[in-house]
Amino acid sequence: MEKIGAATAEPVLPWPQSMAEFDALIEATQHRLIQFAFCRLHSAADAEDVVQDVFVRAYRHRERYRKVDNAVPFLFRMVANRATDLLRKRRHAAAPLEDLAAEQRTGDGADRQRWIETLLGRLPARQAEAIRLRIYGELSFDAVARSVGCSVPTVKSRFRYGIQKLRKLLECQGGDR
Repeated sequence: MEKIGAATAEPVLPWPQSMAEFDALIEATQHRLIQFAFCRLHSAADAEDVVQDVFVRAYRHRERYRKVDNAVPFLFRMVANRATDLLRKRRHAAAPLEDLAAEQRTGDGADRQRWIETLLGRLPARQAEAIRLRIYGELSFDAVARSVGCSVPTVKSRFRYGIQKLRKLLECQGGDR
């Protein structure tokens, strides 16, 4: 049964147990999860692989996750963890911010996304994660809080401080807000 959270218009979906329920969950969340993973990994293929891996693990371990109240924030957390694991394996070296700022002015959408992610990489991890989940994951603050395991006011302050720091970084680089 689908409930609507009090603080959000997002459906509260319990952890699916049947294949039909998983198909519905995949249909409802796959695009947002891939977009979120892409923002972290900068590779469509890696993003799709991570999300597919998460869905396979989620289904295999469905009995273990039966008590999860809302599957959507939990899936975002699983994707974030899997993307972090992949990034650790890559040992990805970031380009200097100045080079990325020049690419952003002249490059395509992928260059712009890489530039944005580099800016987010200069924030404390918790602030960057709150911004990613809220903006790219399109989650409410309540869902972000459930996803990262903290209170809504904490998520809101991380988001606000992160946005303020991004503005300062952009001002230092002479970029647009």
